[in-house]
Amino acid sequence: MKLHTLKLFLLLCAAALSSCGGQQVKPDDESIDIARPATERQTTLAEEAEIFVALAEDSDTEAEQHIYRAQAGKLFVDAGDIESARNQLDNLKELSESKALTASILLLSGEIAVAEKNLLSANDIIVKIKPVIDKQKSDLQELKANFDYLSGNYMSAVKRRVQLNSTLKNDKSKNRNSQKIWAALSSMPTAQLAKQHSKNPITSGWLDLAKLMRSGQQNISQLEDSLLDWGTNNPTHPFGNTFLSDLMDDYQTSASDKKHIAVILPMQGHLSTVTATIKNGLLSAYYNDTNSLDKPVISFYDSSNEEFTFQQLYQQALTNGATNIIGPIDKITINQLNQQSDFDIPILTLNYSEHTLIQTENLFQFGLAPEDEANQVAELAIKQNKMRAAIFYPDSEWGKRLKNAFSSHYESLGGEVLTTTDYAAGTNDYRRPVRKLLNLDLSAIRRNKVDNTIGKRTQSEPYRRQDIDMIFLAATPRSARGIMPAFKFHHAGDLAVYSTSHVYTGKINRELNRDLNGLVFCDLPWILQNTSPLAKTFRKNWPQQENYTRLFALGVDAYHLIYNLDYLTNNDYAFYDGQTGNIQLDSSNRITRKLLWAKFKKGKAIYFEPVVDASLLSTGNRL
Repeated sequence: MKLHTLKLFLLLCAAALSSCGGQQVKPDDESIDIARPATERQTTLAEEAEIFVALAEDSDTEAEQHIYRAQAGKLFVDAGDIESARNQLDNLKELSESKALTASILLLSGEIAVAEKNLLSANDIIVKIKPVIDKQKSDLQELKANFDYLSGNYMSAVKRRVQLNSTLKNDKSKNRNSQKIWAALSSMPTAQLAKQHSKNPITSGWLDLAKLMRSGQQNISQLEDSLLDWGTNNPTHPFGNTFLSDLMDDYQTSASDKKHIAVILPMQGHLSTVTATIKNGLLSAYYNDTNSLDKPVISFYDSSNEEFTFQQLYQQALTNGATNIIGPIDKITINQLNQQSDFDIPILTLNYSEHTLIQTENLFQFGLAPEDEANQVAELAIKQNKMRAAIFYPDSEWGKRLKNAFSSHYESLGGEVLTTTDYAAGTNDYRRPVRKLLNLDLSAIRRNKVDNTIGKRTQSEPYRRQDIDMIFLAATPRSARGIMPAFKFHHAGDLAVYSTSHVYTGKINRELNRDLNGLVFCDLPWILQNTSPLAKTFRKNWPQQENYTRLFALGVDAYHLIYNLDYLTNNDYAFYDGQTGNIQLDSSNRITRKLLWAKFKKGKAIYFEPVVDASLLSTGNRL
């Protein structure tokens, strides 16, 4: 094996040299979506995987191939390259059968299923795994931790990884494990994290660090001192050697540099009310900022004047000393920005481009995309073992967007959409489309045939279709108040109904919302768990903008994201706990948001923490 050790060393050196290549340039045909390596960490993982692939191809024995390909496949999964991981899985299946090989095949299959968010498949695989060697035992624990994370059982994932840390052999593995512990802690809603306690001093230290970080993300000047204090109080805590210093490095520049934020939005015209609400949220966050250092300078530029393009306003802001841009909000301009190679300073847009994979340096996209919410509804439905769906949506562009987003993601997770029915967006009568959705018209036809056959009128209850176990409802509050009673009247009161934040105004009105009882929906922390003093400020000062309350939250988060972009950019395991959701940055610098969940009971939206249906979890997956 000495020869292979030498080869491994040489390949590592080659990979290190290749990572220092020249700057990438966009192709001339900018209409093509180009996917870049997600993060520096994922690029490194992919390079390490390729090293093991090379070792496997140069191996003299199948036993060596087995070891190298299993490791390469696992690294490819962590790098987000599922296709390459599947290639290694196929190669493993071609080797001579053994108990150790069977375990490796199942382990890699399980990791792929988790990466693809396929809960059912992952669970079925995990219960079959019988590890043979110690490495497979630790890999199984890691797979179970990844399954816990996918299931939303974040505290269980933390506990598993704390136990796993003692079995890891090197600092690199320990640091990666620390990053995944941090991702699980950061994924918890604030209320859930606040309730967590542990008698295990290591787990308790992690919880303290996560809670400290939550409060510190909105008070950057004090965050570094708080992190150092935590390090002093936890001198023997076994987090990765570079983990804490990495956290501090991400915030040092933001904490020390004076910011000049240029806000480029339309102050007049049809978007003026939207802009005014966002502006009020941004300024409220600014005045509520307790940062002891100099507050940023904020300048506003009106993009509604057609005499000036966004590019001209951007150049003017640069000339005036801007360090960051917030805006634009219209998709046309954002599409244009997304075709450029880079910008001198970070731009945080308040909407998303139509091209999802092109990545422009220093362009970050942030907004309240309805597709994000539809995707999260699909994920919750699968976690709650609702595998056969019907979709009821308005015959509008917005309704079709929600229908398509839910269908695509739901089916990718193993669910099946059995029927879709639209309804007129402006109607007050939902009887006919609801009957169509539930196949009640077919029930009536069958009854009429029976009546005609026997020659007299029979008494029977209409029989709705029984092959669906949930309904995805796309609706506004007014529509939902008419649709939910129609579901119940037409014998579908026992079906689970899921929706997005669009069904809720955000205002408590028990009498008006009583018809929504039983409806499950996702929404912003700003709406469901708002303990921020800014909420009182908003209601007191701008009651006329109450219907735009979520845009106010967007403005609040836009202000704080200016100070958290480095942290999100440099760490694919990082989250920012915002008013619009638990925020993460994807590989194309598009901000995604994890929302909270609520269910209408007695006319009130009640927050709850969803759990995975117990029937999906084998005892083998429990801690």
